[in-house]
Amino acid sequence: MKNNRGFLLAESLVVSTFVLTVLILLYIQFSNLTTNYKNSYNYNNVESIYDLSSVSNYLLNKNYNLSNQLTDSKPYVVIYKDSSCNMDAGIIDTFCDNLINMMDAKTIIYTSSDISAIQKYVSEKEDSNINQKLREFISRVETNTVKNKGRLFAEFNNGTFATIAMDNEINIPEDPEDPNDFETANIGGEEVKLVESGDGLYKDTIENGRYIYKGTNPNNYIIFNNETWRIISKETDGSYKIIRNSVLSNQSVWNTTAINTWDNSTIENYLTTTYYNTLSSTAMGQIISHTWNVGAVESLSDNLESQISDEKSITWNGSVGLANASDYLRANSSSACTVFSGNNYYQCIGTNWMYLSNINWWTITPSTYNTRVSYYIHDTSGYIYYYNVSTIEHSIRPSVFLNSNIVLTGNGTQADPYKIG
Repeated sequence: MKNNRGFLLAESLVVSTFVLTVLILLYIQFSNLTTNYKNSYNYNNVESIYDLSSVSNYLLNKNYNLSNQLTDSKPYVVIYKDSSCNMDAGIIDTFCDNLINMMDAKTIIYTSSDISAIQKYVSEKEDSNINQKLREFISRVETNTVKNKGRLFAEFNNGTFATIAMDNEINIPEDPEDPNDFETANIGGEEVKLVESGDGLYKDTIENGRYIYKGTNPNNYIIFNNETWRIISKETDGSYKIIRNSVLSNQSVWNTTAINTWDNSTIENYLTTTYYNTLSSTAMGQIISHTWNVGAVESLSDNLESQISDEKSITWNGSVGLANASDYLRANSSSACTVFSGNNYYQCIGTNWMYLSNINWWTITPSTYNTRVSYYIHDTSGYIYYYNVSTIEHSIRPSVFLNSNIVLTGNGTQADPYKIG
């Protein structure tokens, strides 16, 4: 009998435990259903959405500049709290208080469309403006970022919450971290991304509408006349100024008459006749006769814009020339390397693709020092300096302008240079 009683007791305990477990599971499921029902009522119900839409319309009509008040350290702006609208945010219209009081709102805040910033903020920081319930609501929201739209979050005194997108496009700045948010320039039919540092294609800050390749080794290689050349710039008229990647085998004085004007000089006559006639018929058809800036430039000045203006003071029209001294300076990606004959050599070699090691080469730019000197690029230091044009021989790197309607293939790298289609 004792054994039977013990068995019955154990059996009763097992059954009781099973029933209790089932009841607990049912309670949990019921509790979850109740919570979900409460959330479905409390979060974004029709009345709260309608009220918050009225707030959005009011703010838009008043054109309050809210997006510019967002910061990394505080990614939201209080619109309404403690029974009044936020005067610190510039909302000083008393109608705001009356409107939102009628809705029985407790707290309303504005943030950006990308709510990851505010969600990260509420997960990491305590903030008296955002209580625990509103914090939980913000954390639960899942929504896609809508470009150029802000977002409102609201808590009402009846325990409901709401959020809506706020269409204030004109006030939302572009995200500087957006990988698709960058400027481009059309190079031979392809859009090339502009850069502001390092190697690449830059917007010219001196001549509007002109683009320059800068840096140690940007992707500006181009095949011309069955040789490797490099693109200096895309000019304001759409033409492409290019320079031979290596010098010609011969060296030359600038001008045997020792007059530092380019027109009718020794080099000009050689390039536009003897050298031009060595080009292939295809290459001849790709270049255009163009205006070249050949004015004399003062040395030891740090005003590059003024120097370029000096270069433009005299022009020459022709088919083949040389690069300007300012082309060499502007090819450097370092802002410290833009001085004619200044003490900026050696440090500037490593950030200028035009520099050629152990080769002195002439530019097309004469100096105002006297009528016998013009600028060249020094072979070891990269120093841009002037020298006597009638007695000193330096190498020649021809330069030409290509027609603006050329089509390029390739990617401009040394391994896959641009090819003229």
